[in-house]
Amino acid sequence: MKKKIAFTFPHLHEFGGGEIFCEYLSNFLIQYYDIDLYYYNSYGINKKIKFDKKIKIISIKCKNSIINYFCKNYIFLAHLYILFFLQSKKYHFVFSGAGEFFHSNRCFQYIHHPFYSMNILHYLSLGLKKKNFIKILLRFIISVIVRLFIINYNKYSKTITFVNSKFIQKRFLNIYSNNKTKIIYPTFKIPKIVKESFLKFENRKNDFVILGRVSKDKNTIDAAKFFLNFNKKNRTLNLGKLHIIGPIEKSLEKEVKKLNFENDNLYFHGYLSLKKRNKILKKTKYGLHFFVGEHFGRSILEMQKFGIIVFCHNSGGAMEIVASKLQKFNYPEDLENKIKKVLNNNSERKKIKKMIARKIQKYSDLEFRKNILRELHNEQ
Repeated sequence: MKKKIAFTFPHLHEFGGGEIFCEYLSNFLIQYYDIDLYYYNSYGINKKIKFDKKIKIISIKCKNSIINYFCKNYIFLAHLYILFFLQSKKYHFVFSGAGEFFHSNRCFQYIHHPFYSMNILHYLSLGLKKKNFIKILLRFIISVIVRLFIINYNKYSKTITFVNSKFIQKRFLNIYSNNKTKIIYPTFKIPKIVKESFLKFENRKNDFVILGRVSKDKNTIDAAKFFLNFNKKNRTLNLGKLHIIGPIEKSLEKEVKKLNFENDNLYFHGYLSLKKRNKILKKTKYGLHFFVGEHFGRSILEMQKFGIIVFCHNSGGAMEIVASKLQKFNYPEDLENKIKKVLNNNSERKKIKKMIARKIQKYSDLEFRKNILRELHNEQ
């Protein structure tokens, strides 16, 4: 007979990396456990998310209109509400899919990025900008309250923490110094490596791609503007198109349309099926990733699995995935120089391709499944 567990995730109305993680892991673990999936009913469940029918989905919503307003609009508050709701419930264990949980019973938590940090610079990795003063202040106040009165980690000795990169592990241990962590890279649903000769890669177009949500935190618009400017200044490089693939935040739709009509070589595809997306990735040589302080960088890994040489900001967990120093940039001028060096040097490209092929061997869907199951079984 399967043991009963609770799986928690705050909001499910979006369709980003966190929601895909929740969907994938719930559907995987249902093979081994009976699952009650708890989420805060802010705006329902995104239609793209498909849960196994055997999973019991439990919607939580506060009757108090003020509390409900804040839980609907702030994911970490929704998670806190679920924490309080579950304290009296009995399960074999609780698995928190997002954010610190520290259940008094046995609990596993997967941390994409620590929420309750006292270092406001950490908030930039959570999508906040320096100009979002009110949101930054609110998160800091909530973090102080939670750290002092709710999740004193010394009280919750039964909590096992999984983190998604060495970068996040370091941050987590700086916040919760006595807590035990284990790294499990989120390599679920990552495609297999596309094997091709270097000659075949060279026959690809000099196209670039940006993969993932079109959003402010990922600096997608900045990346598109960089490409347009770089292309104007370097016509001799014979650059191709820039493909931007991913759902677009509503707040950026106007900026997207403005850029889209400025240049025929700039394509905002929006959300694409895997078949259409993969067709573009297999024909593209280079990738751009402008997120500063990326937690892990699944989109970087996916692009590299398709044989793409990705240039990303020299920060965060992304540095654990890319292979060459020429793939890492600190500022736009630095990126310009590195792109030119790679595009103008055949032997350099060949060297980077070999380095990437060796680097990404360990990042696979199979490894993720094996690591999750091993840790869950070992700690019970």
